[in-house]
Amino acid sequence: MGKEYNKTFFTAPAIIGSYVSLISKEKNRLPQQALTNCVIWRLNYNVIEKLSDNNYELERLRRKIAEHFFVGNEKKQLEMALLEAKERYLIFRKEHPGVEDIIAQYHIASYLGISPTQLSRIRQKLP
Repeated sequence: MGKEYNKTFFTAPAIIGSYVSLISKEKNRLPQQALTNCVIWRLNYNVIEKLSDNNYELERLRRKIAEHFFVGNEKKQLEMALLEAKERYLIFRKEHPGVEDIIAQYHIASYLGISPTQLSRIRQKLP
């Protein structure tokens, strides 16, 4: 079994999955895993595409979703490159309140790009 990698956390309501995979129509290379009980609705991309052809509002929504994914990905890349682990952890707590109380800490550590031991040390130093 390989090392687990947590790229993103989605909390309801959210559109989950790989946007690149959706656009390229290639298989998603990273599996999706629900860490809590949830309801997931599955939509067929071809149906959405066809409905968008004559629907300005739906096409605009799709553009807004794409922009949201793009901004989120760039933000995360910059955080990983420019911020210390403690700063990334504080941002995680602000953006995902309560999540650390319901999922295993190793998921959060993986998301932050640190070891569970490092995360534990960071948490011990915070008030």
